[in-house]
Amino acid sequence: MSNLITIAVLEDEKNFRDSVVELINSTDDMKCIATFDNVTSFYANFKDIHPDIFWVDLHLPDGSGIDVIKYIKKEREEALCLVCSFFDSDEKVFTALRGGADGYLLKGENIETILKSISELISGGAPMSPSIARKILATFKPVCISGEEFDLTLREKEILGFLSKGLLYKNIAINLYISPETVKKHIRNIYTKLQVTNKVEAINKYFEK
Repeated sequence: MSNLITIAVLEDEKNFRDSVVELINSTDDMKCIATFDNVTSFYANFKDIHPDIFWVDLHLPDGSGIDVIKYIKKEREEALCLVCSFFDSDEKVFTALRGGADGYLLKGENIETILKSISELISGGAPMSPSIARKILATFKPVCISGEEFDLTLREKEILGFLSKGLLYKNIAINLYISPETVKKHIRNIYTKLQVTNKVEAINKYFEK
């Protein structure tokens, strides 16, 4: 029994929650020890449960799953959090991961993938649905830009590329895993090198043919 993987599920959609619990309990090495359908009840009982993995939905009727993950990590740094959500936007994915999520699955994954992901997480992995993994990998790809060099650093070029795509400072920070203040510092340097005063002028000057 010492190898039994225990899981607490926070999911408000009853049919899906019941299916997940049934799946987990149908195995010999996993057990669901608690279920919750809202944030309030989860917080009220948190101190009484000590699962190996917290299964967390992001969209809940009375709060955010991302805030729940941050709370879990603050109270129990060693706890593992596995997101399972319909949301696959860059903002949701990166905010959840930066908040402490250890894995990210999209609802609709098959039984084998779910069970494999739980085992992978316990073994030290970071399970993710393929489309989520591609988003992560995409952040490491260089942004293609043209125009004169203007002595910009690689990071400054990346940031200017993201600005040209309409991303906000906070979203650029998430994509590059840096703070918004660091983004602002780089942008000030870009303005100085390009001798402009705003992002529109910077984009037009750098990308003009």
